[in-house]
Amino acid sequence: MTRMPMRFAMLLAATCAAWQPSKARANPEDTQFWLVGFVRGNLDEDVFLTIDTSYRWRDPVFGADQQTLRVTVEKGIDDDLRLGGGVSFFQTGSVSEFRPHQQFRYARAGLDLRTRFEQRWFDGADQVELRIRQRVQYTQPITDRIDILGSAEWFGIIQPRRGNGRGGTEQVRAIIGVAYEINDTLAIAPSYMLQLTPREGAPDAISHVPQLTLNYRF
Repeated sequence: MTRMPMRFAMLLAATCAAWQPSKARANPEDTQFWLVGFVRGNLDEDVFLTIDTSYRWRDPVFGADQQTLRVTVEKGIDDDLRLGGGVSFFQTGSVSEFRPHQQFRYARAGLDLRTRFEQRWFDGADQVELRIRQRVQYTQPITDRIDILGSAEWFGIIQPRRGNGRGGTEQVRAIIGVAYEINDTLAIAPSYMLQLTPREGAPDAISHVPQLTLNYRF
């Protein structure tokens, strides 16, 4: 009669021993919410202006809330190609960031390919951080006023902000959403973003980010 409790205790101990390391290896996760706004229009027949801003509510354990403002001007090379650049300002808690960027875009039949090169200036950084971003986005109309969209974007560090920092993949984002055109100038787009952030010597961090985007065209 004593063997059954003993066997059960040994099985329970083995189960706990196997479970605890797996829990320790679990990827840290957080949930954020981003409210995003875009204003787009033509400055000339083939000159395009985009202004975007956002407020990003984040779990304090993973970082302070963030506010962003970005201005981009693009020049059309032909019907499908654009070259451009701009500047953005980020405020994350007490840390400020100034970020010029240059970019190349190819857009045709719902497919939008973008390469963006950024120079990131941080308060207290050892040097300017150089980062490249590669994005693939596709938009598919469902009705006259409703589109579905999906995108994937890779962020790569060429030169880290710290002298002893590491380069390579900084994060990967995947987005899926729906855009509803309220009228000829205004659209609203709820979406979900999954963000993966590799960490050296630790499991990747995972962020679940519901987003609400307002798009205005003039």
